[in-house]
Order: sequence, then C-alpha cells, then structure tokens
Amino acid sequence: MVRLLVTGTPGVGKTTIATGLARIYGAAIVGLDEIITPVLKWDPKLQTYHVTNENEARKLITERLKTLNSYIIDTVAVNLIDASLIDWCVVLRLEPTQLMDRLTRRNWPHCKVVENVLAEIVGSSLVMAINMFGRDRVIEVDTTNKNVDEVINYITNRIAYGRPAVGIVDWLDDVDTDILINLSKELDACLS
Repeated sequence: MVRLLVTGTPGVGKTTIATGLARIYGAAIVGLDEIITPVLKWDPKLQTYHVTNENEARKLITERLKTLNSYIIDTVAVNLIDASLIDWCVVLRLEPTQLMDRLTRRNWPHCKVVENVLAEIVGSSLVMAINMFGRDRVIEVDTTNKNVDEVINYITNRIAYGRPAVGIVDWLDDVDTDILINLSKELDACLS
C-alpha cells in the first residue's frame, strides 16, 4: 500500500512523475479537480480556479481517498488533504529559468508564468508541504536536468529506506537579485 502526494509549482513535472510512480506501485492516480468540481470557480482576473468552500472540498477528498488502498495524488492544493491520509509528500522543484521557459512554451499567460516562477524561487510548495506533513514525511526532489527515470528512482529509493529529504535546493541563493526584483515588479503590475 502506498499513499503519496506529488506536488510542486505548475510545470515542474507533477503529472509525469505521478504517472510513473503509479505504474511502479500499482496505485490509482487521484485527480482532485474532478472530485472537487462542485466547489471550484474560475477567476478570470487571476486566470485560475479557486475553491469556494475548503471544508466541503476536504470532505469530498477524504471520502474519495478512504475508498482506496493505494493512491497517488497530483496537486498543488496540499492544504486540502488530510495529512493522516498521506504517507509521503513528494515536492518537485525545477530551476526557475527552466520553469519560465517551460511555462512560456506552453503559452501560459505572462502573469501566470511570473507568479509561478516567483513561487518556485521562494519555495512555496515546499513550505506548504512541510507545514502540512512535517519534515519527516517530505521528499524534495530537484528535477533540473534529470530524466523521468532518475527522478522516480530517487523517490522510490527514499520511500523504500524511509528517508525524507528537505533543503535540497534554495533558488534564492542562485537567482540574481535584479531578476528577482524585476519579477516582483512584473507581478505587481499584473495584480494592479
């Protein structure tokens, strides 16, 4: 039995890695969007869906997960998952300029690209995962310049030996301050 949550900034490879892990573990992939559709609403200004009732979303997710033995969840919404229903939370990370290139190639709106690159730089997915599940159940993975098999092998080895991994990357040390300031200004302009 395996109960994993795969998270990270949009564009880091969550779906690809979750699919590979599901194949290895023989686990179901759980898509939260379809479970919580009744409580999702599109925000045209922010170009994203937001949850209108978090308590109802948590209830719907918990009910679904309790019907499964093994599952892998691919989501950015770790705050909606009951921590007792997850054994390991895998946080995928990607070097910010590579993330920017990837999201731009996918024709994402510029403001969404900037927002997500900044989120990756400051490690918001990692912080959220640690707050929800504790450092002892989080596996942070730098996916930069790694192929799918390398990432999956790293994760499965960590799980097999019960070894969490936190503090693998700190993009704030690597990103030029001017780039960070410019991205911040761009985000401010997007939100005004």
